[in-house]
Amino acid sequence: MLNDYLLELLKASAKNFYADYERNEDLELPEGWRWVEIDEIAEMVCRGITPKYNPDSDETVLGQTCVRNNLVLLENGRLHMPKKVTEKWLQKYDLLINSTGVGSLGRTAQVWFEPSKLVVDSHVTIVRCENAKHALYLGFWAFEHEKYIESLHTGSTGQTELPRDHVKAIRFVLPSEEELEKFNAIAVPAVELIVANQRESKRLAELRDALLPKLMSGEIDVSKVDLTQLNNHFLLQSSKLEFKCIIQYPFSKQTLPNRSMLQPCDLGEKMNETLANQIANKMSIYLNSVQMKALQNVLAETFKLTSSNAIHDDRNILDLFLQAKKVEGCSPQTIKYYQSVIQKISDQIQKPFPQITTEDLRNYLDSYQERKSPSRVTLDNIRRIMSTFFSWLEDEEYIVKSPVRRIKRVKTISVIKETFTDEQIEIIRDGCPTLRDRAIIELLSSTGIRIGELVRLNKTDINFLERECIVLGKGNKERRAYFDAKTKIYLERYLKSRNDNNPALFVGFNTSHKRLTIGAIEDRLRSIGKRLGVNKVYPHKFRRTLATNAIDRGMPIEQVQKLLGHSRIDTTMHYALVNESNVKASHRRYLT
Repeated sequence: MLNDYLLELLKASAKNFYADYERNEDLELPEGWRWVEIDEIAEMVCRGITPKYNPDSDETVLGQTCVRNNLVLLENGRLHMPKKVTEKWLQKYDLLINSTGVGSLGRTAQVWFEPSKLVVDSHVTIVRCENAKHALYLGFWAFEHEKYIESLHTGSTGQTELPRDHVKAIRFVLPSEEELEKFNAIAVPAVELIVANQRESKRLAELRDALLPKLMSGEIDVSKVDLTQLNNHFLLQSSKLEFKCIIQYPFSKQTLPNRSMLQPCDLGEKMNETLANQIANKMSIYLNSVQMKALQNVLAETFKLTSSNAIHDDRNILDLFLQAKKVEGCSPQTIKYYQSVIQKISDQIQKPFPQITTEDLRNYLDSYQERKSPSRVTLDNIRRIMSTFFSWLEDEEYIVKSPVRRIKRVKTISVIKETFTDEQIEIIRDGCPTLRDRAIIELLSSTGIRIGELVRLNKTDINFLERECIVLGKGNKERRAYFDAKTKIYLERYLKSRNDNNPALFVGFNTSHKRLTIGAIEDRLRSIGKRLGVNKVYPHKFRRTLATNAIDRGMPIEQVQKLLGHSRIDTTMHYALVNESNVKASHRRYLT
């Protein structure tokens, strides 16, 4: 956790240099700053060696699995027998970039220790800076741009690689020597502490493995050991480093003109704000809401924060999340559903969002299941909303890690849902008491559109000549839906019978002639089915019936997908139930 904190702190420090200028390259750079390509500052950009593995050697070769989470994992390396001494032996502050394959391409790490007889294989690119002052800044820039680096690959899927020339041409903002010295004054001791933590963790893991059998057997008694004294030197070093971060910043405003992102506060306050939020997030799991509020006040006073969002108030988090979903294009119904579910979770757990744990969410799902007896699909929908919300909190840096990551998907039972038979469809058609009801039944039967799409239809959306209509589906995506001649006839009859000016395709019978709602149509169909003795008549059943009949009659699944407006074909397969009589006929034809 400490290493994660230090990495995020340094990434934020480096990002303050380049973020504004990458968003707007027209901004004027401060004096001494410049746009550069890696080739301009690099002493060497090359791939690693082709190894010859040998367990009796003392030279280690690192592969792509050794570059993880921006750290070099020596434990994943392998021994190999070198053919000759090479300039490709790694040096301190070399930047490593995974350069082949899918999934790991673009991952970066940096050598923060003095390596001895250490190389990388040909799947990894080495970037060595000519001036050591540039190295750490370049490393932390690369950590934040892994997706961009990955996008520079060539080749097809499964055979992708990152050419050396593409790496050399990577362009970024390089601050002045003075500002780099200030950054390095923070970064150098921080990365040394990260390396020390890695070594200590490895040593403690080895010690654990050696002592665990003796502890379990009772050979060693640790009841009198003061565990609070362990690793105090690391806590002390991290505290000193945090204090050093505070006193080294702020940078002078004169060297940072046109930094709109930092108004009205300067870079020093931005750094303090980052540090305050990190401390608040880390302490949130140990404090209740009253104590957390007191801590936030102390941090704001200590760091003299003037920014209104310096330490985020939980009361605004849900509103900000819903606002983000609205910007992403979610429908009002989806946003309302998000709000309802998340608010209920918050009301029951009674904790600020950053303090909610995996156990809290599991307990909520368990109690919800006992109280409501929901279907597994409903329970998994709640879990998915939890995952979406807490992943957003993680992305926005309100929390370090989403507590939903350890909650697995709820397994659902595959149930064969009913469709209408041909006889039932005819009974419903003949039993419609009004022209409007018959037109609705015909449109649902022949198009398979969703009920939400049907109620949004206007008269102008219908093209009677081509027998098609334009519907607005999920995600605000428009598509064409097609209807048959019978549907055209009943729609025309129904529209001719109306004497109102409402643009809606289907309206109520009262004098106001308002657009029909989803609930009104569902109630109407339910009452028609009940009167006619047809079980479970509801709008979506017509859609499922259409999909199943289309598949049974040989319509390609891709066309059914297009017809129903699904973005993923596996969604279509849920609707497309294979007729049991067809399975029986195929069995007799092919297997008997």
